[in-house]
Amino acid sequence: MFRTKYVSLLFVSFFLVCGEKPVKPSKTDLYLGLEKTSYLTGKFNSPGPLAPVILEENGKDHFLRPEVKKALHQMVNDFEDSKPSSYKQHIFLVSSFRNFTHQKAIWESKFTGKKAMRIPIKGKTPEEIIGLILEFSSAPGTSRHHWGTDFDINALDNAYFEETGKGKILYDWLKQNAAKYGFCQPYSSLSTRNNKGYQEEKWHWSYAPISNQLTKEWVKGFESGEIQLTGSFLGADVLGNRALDYVRSINPDCEKIQNPSL
Repeated sequence: MFRTKYVSLLFVSFFLVCGEKPVKPSKTDLYLGLEKTSYLTGKFNSPGPLAPVILEENGKDHFLRPEVKKALHQMVNDFEDSKPSSYKQHIFLVSSFRNFTHQKAIWESKFTGKKAMRIPIKGKTPEEIIGLILEFSSAPGTSRHHWGTDFDINALDNAYFEETGKGKILYDWLKQNAAKYGFCQPYSSLSTRNNKGYQEEKWHWSYAPISNQLTKEWVKGFESGEIQLTGSFLGADVLGNRALDYVRSINPDCEKIQNPSL
């Protein structure tokens, strides 16, 4: 019964973008008609130019770029068709587009100690606190979630996707198949990224044909001074140029994906 409802929801959401051919966006399309720096730093509200995504009944609102939505639905449908009949896990979204204000709230709740992290921040310097935050959370204005290309699925816990976890079959399938649809896991094992950037996140997936371009544009914008973070959130002055390492330190497999093959 649940599977029937689930597939129906996919169909309703998918038909809005079905039939579009994947194309590499021009510089104008890359920012979906918005001002470049505002788009790169998430200073716009949803839905704006983004498309609503529904993957489960009574789920919260999620928004992604239209071409990302189309690729995601195709991937979800194919996973549902190919998974073992006894496997009850579905792909669903935990997080998708987050604007600057949303990311700032996450960051500052950790910076001030309102939201617990791996260890308490009491007695820590601002530099140490930022180091803790950057294990798993991006500074506002630097997050890939600002772009509508990236999303988190099922559980924000690597163990869910590992040997004894409920998501192991799902994760193995994604590792083998996600690239066909244009998706990659940007935060792979640190050893694959010269031990730089965020910790591994098996739940975070990115639509590489577009996010690869946006990563390069963000780096150019930051290095040229177009993107300014100073004074825009607590700890921004301490973060400084470290932001570059966290934006650039991406799974090298992502760069190999230029266009989806399906």
